[in-house]
Amino acid sequence: MAGRTLDATGSEQSIPRRGRPPSDANRRAVLEATRRVLTAVGYPDMTFEAVAADAGSYRKYISRTWSSKAALVRDAIFEDVVDFRVPDTGSFEEDLRLLIEQHVELILRPEFLRGLPGLQEAFRSDATLWEETLERHVQPPVDAFAAVLDAARIRGEISRHPAPEIVLNSISGAVQQLARLGLMTPEELVTLAVNMARGAMFSR
Repeated sequence: MAGRTLDATGSEQSIPRRGRPPSDANRRAVLEATRRVLTAVGYPDMTFEAVAADAGSYRKYISRTWSSKAALVRDAIFEDVVDFRVPDTGSFEEDLRLLIEQHVELILRPEFLRGLPGLQEAFRSDATLWEETLERHVQPPVDAFAAVLDAARIRGEISRHPAPEIVLNSISGAVQQLARLGLMTPEELVTLAVNMARGAMFSR
């Protein structure tokens, strides 16, 4: 769904989607199979053949739709990011927590934790893949976060803050590292991320 926020006049508006490719039954089946295979064997051992067997799909369809394993894994673990919901409870504190809960939920998915390290390595050697990922999968959460900040500014709850992408990337990096260690519960991770944003990065 497209996110909702308020403009300067108080009218509700939508945050547009950013480039999700057309969806069909084959695509959904392949992405779901990719998540299962990733969770079972990890990024290094995942192959198009294994995904095709799990999805009941032909390998030719997969190789025709995705140019590389990295592109397939990217879509499988980030596909739902374009549906980040923009909360509008009337409270910056509550909106921030609801937004971060979505972010932590994504990071804690088994396929995300198992697929991201290999994908990050692929980004270093494929600038085009990284640029596409920024546009299609990294920017939507930043837009959602920016909408929460804009609404809080309009309500007078905050006055100034760093760029949304700086704040969100700082939080995301910390949560990813802690999630891999498995030493904190989801609720503890959410609380830590909220405190990072609220206590260290914002000025009233």
